[in-house]
Amino acid sequence: MKPIEYLYFNIYNHFYQRSYHPRDFYARIQAMYLVALSAGGWILLMEAAYLRIISHSWFSSRPGATLFAATVYTLTALIFHHIFIVNERDLKILGKYEAQWDRNPKKKRDLIISVFIIVVPYLFLVSLAIFFPRHA
Repeated sequence: MKPIEYLYFNIYNHFYQRSYHPRDFYARIQAMYLVALSAGGWILLMEAAYLRIISHSWFSSRPGATLFAATVYTLTALIFHHIFIVNERDLKILGKYEAQWDRNPKKKRDLIISVFIIVVPYLFLVSLAIFFPRHA
C-alpha cells in the first residue's frame, strides 16, 4: 500500500499547495478522483489487454463497452471515496508523509513519476486501439 499512498500524497500535496485554503476539502476531492480515475484506467487496461490479446474478442457494441467503462469508473470512485474521504485515510497519509516531504530533495521527480503512473494506462489503451483495431 505504501507506493499507492505515496502516489496519493504526491497528487494531494500538489493540489493542496495550489489551493488558497489550508486543509482544503477540494484538494482532497481532486486528488481522490484523480487517483480513482487512474485506478479505473488500470482496470480497463487489464480488461482490454485480456479481451484483445488473450481471448481475441471485444465488446459486441460500443454502448456495452461504454456502460462497462462507466461502471468501472463509478465503482472505483465510490470505493476510493469511502476509503479516502469517509474513513479519512487521506489525512492519515498526509500526516505520515508530510514531514518526509520537506526533506525530500526530489519532490519534482516524484510528482512527475506520479503523473506518469496516472497517464500510462490511457496511453496503452490508445496504443491498443491503434495497433489492435476493433474491426481488422
